[in-house]
Amino acid sequence: MLDASGVTLLAIGHFMAFVDRAVPSVYAPALKAEFHLTDTQLGALQGPAFVALYVAATLMAGHRGHRLRPAPLLAGAAALWSAATVALAFAPHYGGLLAARLVLGLAQAAFAPAALALIVASAPPGRLSRWVSMFTSGSSMGRSGALLAGGLALGAVSSVGALALGQSPWRAAIILLTLPNLLLVALLAWRLRKLPPAGVDGPGLGHALARLAARPAGLGLHFLAAGGVILAVQAGAAWAPSIVNRACGLGPAASALLAGAVVLVAAPTGHLAAGWLMDRRLRADGGPVLVLAGGLGLAVLGAVLLADASAPASAAAALFLLTAGGGGAALAALAGLQPICPAPLRPPMTGLYLAFVTVVGLGLGPLLTGLASDRLFSGPHGLAMALAVVTSGAATLATLSALLGAAPWRRLAGETRALASA
Repeated sequence: MLDASGVTLLAIGHFMAFVDRAVPSVYAPALKAEFHLTDTQLGALQGPAFVALYVAATLMAGHRGHRLRPAPLLAGAAALWSAATVALAFAPHYGGLLAARLVLGLAQAAFAPAALALIVASAPPGRLSRWVSMFTSGSSMGRSGALLAGGLALGAVSSVGALALGQSPWRAAIILLTLPNLLLVALLAWRLRKLPPAGVDGPGLGHALARLAARPAGLGLHFLAAGGVILAVQAGAAWAPSIVNRACGLGPAASALLAGAVVLVAAPTGHLAAGWLMDRRLRADGGPVLVLAGGLGLAVLGAVLLADASAPASAAAALFLLTAGGGGAALAALAGLQPICPAPLRPPMTGLYLAFVTVVGLGLGPLLTGLASDRLFSGPHGLAMALAVVTSGAATLATLSALLGAAPWRRLAGETRALASA
């Protein structure tokens, strides 16, 4: 099965998937100016447009993806989402942007469920949370990679050079960002070529839905808590460059670079620290509630401080807390799902989980923040204030759900351990 180097490659793939997924966030100021978009339209582009096909495809990937050979599945997904990103760079109007995002969501849906199925099936005893945290760190660092590489590409592509390619600077920069994906596709196809499917048979999505319906306190409250966490995380990730751009008066490239540098450090800090803490909690038969609630507390503090930040240094400090705290809470939610799912059910349950949190988090987080910014707030700090409101509400929902579900989670984890040893 998979070894540590294979997990690293999957984490790199997750990183590059999130680089392409974060493109509208990186270039939001340029998109807003060229297409005359509102914050609500930008939020719809970043969230619902991606989610529309992603959800159904994620459910199918969780149902059947672990039964397919990983090399063609994962390499093919990377090739298709790369093509969708290039299509976004050539989009002539807002409808073209939406169409490219739809295809991107469809292509990326297969990657995470299939990769997580391989990781969960291969992780050594006692290291599951850390292996999962390696993979999820790829996603969080992908956002920073998009911001850093996107800012550098936008700064490097001069007006003359972009016009020579027949494209606006932001379009040329996106094309440059996509070129490394060619190497990723080749590496996935070569490195995973001998791996068998993570599971040839076993229960599918119907059994996962039945277990969720039968355990509403243990599983249902955990799903609800995770949805609140991802809503807060995705709202912050989508709007951080725009907030820095408006509140601190930095240009689009400088805003992306500042946000990217912060996320590059904060994201793995939060994920890896939470992975270590969760392994300790799980060895002691504890649940995810403390790690999840602690991370969300830091995220809310960061969002509130960001709403008052007007200098790059204060914005960077606030963004660090928001990113590290949210990332740690997200890892706790994902790692906390595994002990309450019997091993044969983990692939379809993970697909169901990813579909749910994507709908709630990515589908609503950027959009709700954009709506609040357009309708409730104004001025250079209006968007940041909207983010603080959305983050605080999502964190409250997630923390209450996790607290109410703490005792049912422990009972369900005990039942799952007993079932495994029977």
